[in-house]
Formats: sequence, C-alpha cells, structure tokens
Amino acid sequence: MRRRALLSVSATGLAATAGCLGPAFGFGTDCPRGADLRLRPTTDADTADGASDPVESLSPPERAAARDALGGAEPTMWVPEPSSPPFSDSAFLAADGTYVVAETAVVSTADRTGYEFTLETGPETTATGDALAFADLPAVDRTALYAALGYPGRREMERFERARSISIGALLAYPDDEAESRSELVPDPAAETLRLGGQEFRFRIERTKPTTVETRRVAVRTVADSTDAFAALVYDRYGVDLDERDLSAEQRDIVETAIDDGYDECAPYSEAYADLQRTLGRQVTRVTDDGDGVATTPAADAPDRVDYANYENEWYVVQLSEYVV
Repeated sequence: MRRRALLSVSATGLAATAGCLGPAFGFGTDCPRGADLRLRPTTDADTADGASDPVESLSPPERAAARDALGGAEPTMWVPEPSSPPFSDSAFLAADGTYVVAETAVVSTADRTGYEFTLETGPETTATGDALAFADLPAVDRTALYAALGYPGRREMERFERARSISIGALLAYPDDEAESRSELVPDPAAETLRLGGQEFRFRIERTKPTTVETRRVAVRTVADSTDAFAALVYDRYGVDLDERDLSAEQRDIVETAIDDGYDECAPYSEAYADLQRTLGRQVTRVTDDGDGVATTPAADAPDRVDYANYENEWYVVQLSEYVV
C-alpha cells in the first residue's frame, strides 16, 4: 500500500488518524476536542485496489525489477545507505490479476564515495546554463537519482513537475567504478540545471562522504491469485470483526451512526466510545484537568492497525480522526 495506509495527521499538535476530519474540525460547535468516526462501505474490488499498488505505478527501476522477477528472473538493484530499500512503500503489488509481495535480500555491499547533492526550484532559485533533461541522463544516473529520492513512483514524480518550490538534499552513490565512470552528475555535473518534466531544478554537489552501497536481489512471492482471495487476506491482516466483539447496545448505536452519517463525540469520551476506539486499534486520548490531551497506552491485546471493520456481515473502511480547535 504505497502511502495509502491511514496516515497520521494533526490539528494543533494532537496526533490523529486520517480519514474524514470531523465536523469541520469542530469549528462552529462548542466541542474544543473530539473524535470523528466514519465507516464507509467497501467491496472486495475496492479493498484490493486500495491495499495494493499496480506494478505499472512503481518507479521505473522497481517496475523493471518486479517484471523480471514475475517472469522468473533474479534481478538485482542497488541502493546507498541511508536511502530506503526498493519496494519499501509497497506492501503488496498487483500484476495481471495476481497479488504478490516484493522481497529484497542483500547479496553484497561495497564501500563507495557518496555525493551529497541538492535539488532546488522556486521563485528565489536561479537556475543557470542549459538544462539537462532527466530523460537524457545516462541510465546509471537516472537509477542513482531514483534510489537517492526513495524510488518515487509516477504520482510522486508528477508532484516534482507541478511543484512551485522544492528544496531536497540526498545522497548519490554508484555500485562500482565502472558505473560511476558513466555518470554525467558526478564528480562534476555536466550541467547546473536538471529538468524533471517541465520543471527546472538547480542541481549542486555539496560535498562527498564515505557510504555503503547495497546490492539487493529482488524476488516476488504470490499471496493471492484473485481479487476475492486478496481482499480476504487484507481483512484478516488489517481488519476487525465487530460481530465477534459482543458490542453493547450503545456501541452498536455508535457504529450504525458512523455508517449512516458519521459519529462525533466530544472529549472526555464515554467508556462505550473509548472501548470501541481501542477495538479499532487507536489509542484513546485522555483529557486532563487542565484540558491537555494525553494518549493512553493501548491494551496488550490491541491490534497494531485496523483499516477495515466487519459489522453485520458487511465490510467497511475505518476513518477515524481526533481534532483540537
């Protein structure tokens, strides 16, 4: 799930779980701190789509390696420390009706020179000289930039193209001398300006430092061969069955309101709601006498993460937020 897990957000500093963010964050009400719970119907197809990333949406290096692995090959990719390994943002991949997990194992490491660089664009950034298009860079440089930037996929690259102001610092490194010798970015850049899509960025090598480059072998493991089977796996791993929780009548009212209209409650929360929130894998904020919110420690049996809930044999997406006005 590429950055699709329910993300952390906050309003005036209180951690919240993303979804629909309460009734206008409580604005226009007398509720200075509260929670908003919504349960949205989902289908197996929607769940499978939301919990996986199509192979075609990955960065080009990841996409090529995944395709090769799906075809039975044993491709390798390289990544410098401290960059994230490939596929680290994708829990599951979808390819031709099959759902897989991409796994990478370190097969070798090399001590290399790393090149700390900056990419900047914005109203106050002046790019000089002729721009070198990203697409015209040697393949080794494109791969090195993807690795340095955390393997951005198609959507992330589109954000670069639309950005009005960006300043990024990262580390370029190459797996061996032969690969580095083909670079037009290091040790001396062939141009001071890089063009990503229609956007021009000032590119600078700031300094060098020792680093380690890992070579990783990519393999794929099939987890489901149909949409229904994959959705069942997702529900089992990231879902909770409320029908098995012996909900009280008050909690059932809360759940049914969350399904129909969304349920909002001011802090301090009722025990019925607080217990339900804990069941959904969210820490409950305790309001102290001075009005501050303190997240309580979850119970030992609390699930690590709940994205879906089953109620009366129907599955729902869990959208829960806490807000402070």
